[in-house]
Amino acid sequence: MKLVLTSSGIANKSIEEELKNIIGKDFKDLKMLFCTTASNYEGGDMNDWLIKDIEYFKKLGFKIDLCDINGVDIENFLPRFEWADVLFFEGGNTQWLRKSIKTSGLEEHLNKLLETRIWIGASAGSCVLCPTICNSCQDLFDEYIKDYPIDGLNLVDFQFIPHFNNEFFPKIRKENLLNASKNLKSIDGNKLYVIDDNGAIFVDDEKIKIISEGNWFEI
Repeated sequence: MKLVLTSSGIANKSIEEELKNIIGKDFKDLKMLFCTTASNYEGGDMNDWLIKDIEYFKKLGFKIDLCDINGVDIENFLPRFEWADVLFFEGGNTQWLRKSIKTSGLEEHLNKLLETRIWIGASAGSCVLCPTICNSCQDLFDEYIKDYPIDGLNLVDFQFIPHFNNEFFPKIRKENLLNASKNLKSIDGNKLYVIDDNGAIFVDDEKIKIISEGNWFEI
């Protein structure tokens, strides 16, 4: 299974080059399912990031199908996921994306889809891959929604925190995360990776590789 967890997408040439390596072919004419569900929940400024990422992938040569899985019958969207070579899940609200993956029926098909496709996540699109999406570290983003899912897809065995030192997320600082992680690790013992907007985690089956032109740390 090939997964790419990023804070803000393909943010620099180092990540871009490693993506080429893990895909094993040129981007030109590769087909991408671009899931907008998490960003649609947030709206507002998230649309700027959404448009920027779409334009970037088109410039790289990807053929893109935009899809919001929320409120769309699986008979409509599943063939579009099967059409794609790459599944990109945009950032936004993590709990909303997790709920939509669960209730839409997509979750039942992910293992099969990911046998031959790569998942690239930006922010929320990465966090949903983890064992939990509500914990002492993740909750520093202040997006907890009562009665929404707290479990992640559990496709990786670590927790992921994006946007380290980002000005728009003032709680995502090393001291806060070190304090919060004490509770997290006492509960589930998972390793925690914290990455700024210039880094990515590449997962190729059991191999993990950090690519960064910025700052990151693990606990």
